[in-house]
Amino acid sequence: MVVEVAPQRIVAMTLADELAGAVDADATQRQDLVDAALSVGQWLADRGYPGRWDKVKPAAILRCLDFLPNSERERFLFSFVGLLGHGALTGQIPHLPAKQSIDEISALTGEESVRAFARTTAAQLQPLLS
Repeated sequence: MVVEVAPQRIVAMTLADELAGAVDADATQRQDLVDAALSVGQWLADRGYPGRWDKVKPAAILRCLDFLPNSERERFLFSFVGLLGHGALTGQIPHLPAKQSIDEISALTGEESVRAFARTTAAQLQPLLS
């Protein structure tokens, strides 16, 4: 008999608050995390996947934010990597979808600092995939 486990639903604000506390974020960093989490959460809800961070599609989410100046989009991507990494490392997001999304963000960013953060975060998840 196979028992299916219901996918975990993540409250965007909770994830942002947890990460902000874990990294001792200042007010600006905390707001960036909250803004990113709410943007992702809204995108998921609009597609019928409320709280399902294992269903994110970074390129599609970024297209919805094309009105933002480039610097704000890059800050969003940095926060998005942090949220995915934190969620995966704390067991809230399955490792494989989180790593795949982080790898996608690495390819989407134009900033080397965001790419380096994404690569480092993905590398931390790699041993957890087996």
